[in-house]
Amino acid sequence: MSLWQLVLLIALSLPAGSIARSLIERGPTDLPLFGSLRPLRPGGGEVLTQLMLSAGFVAIGLRPGDRSVGVLLGLLAAFTVLVALAMIDIATYRLPDRIVLPSLCAAIVWITTVSLLDGHPDHVRSALAGAVVYFGVLLLAHLISPRGMGFGDVKFAALLGLLLGWIAPSVLDAVVLVLWAMLIGFAVGTTVGLLLLVRRRSNRPFPFGPFLALGTVVALLCSARLVGT
Repeated sequence: MSLWQLVLLIALSLPAGSIARSLIERGPTDLPLFGSLRPLRPGGGEVLTQLMLSAGFVAIGLRPGDRSVGVLLGLLAAFTVLVALAMIDIATYRLPDRIVLPSLCAAIVWITTVSLLDGHPDHVRSALAGAVVYFGVLLLAHLISPRGMGFGDVKFAALLGLLLGWIAPSVLDAVVLVLWAMLIGFAVGTTVGLLLLVRRRSNRPFPFGPFLALGTVVALLCSARLVGT
């Protein structure tokens, strides 16, 4: 990556930071949320959000593999939404439909349009396969233990699976990427949950969406090693 491309990615992350902050502040309840991020000092939520976006934009730009401008822009936009939803979940233990569902619809339209324009209609099938698998597995977990896996996480998983399937070269690879994302997210989330259980000495709920997002981002960035994209 050249220096000007690096600068461009960081520059793009700045307006993305404004969009993410707007979603965090007004997306779930029409009430400001950054003040609810109690572990962070005043203003820390905004700073952390921007740092994550800038670092993520650069990491996605450095991701190996051939990709069109449409794919890159789609990944950057999706990452912006993931960061915003993760921060909202930390503050409210919610993944609001008013953000997740429009994002899911927009992603389907964008993925279909870009894939057709790029001459890869098969990528649409892989994206849908990823969404169905991730949604189905978490739906099963929700039906078994509604308290352990909220339905907001299930709907969020459809968006994550759609994103992972899009970058996969085949339906089988889409399933593999989703399984890796789940493995990473559940491993980290379970570890953090156990640590919180020991610290609190009570089995209180904690937000799982950030760990699902983390597993997806790691699988996306490492997809070349995992499935050879």
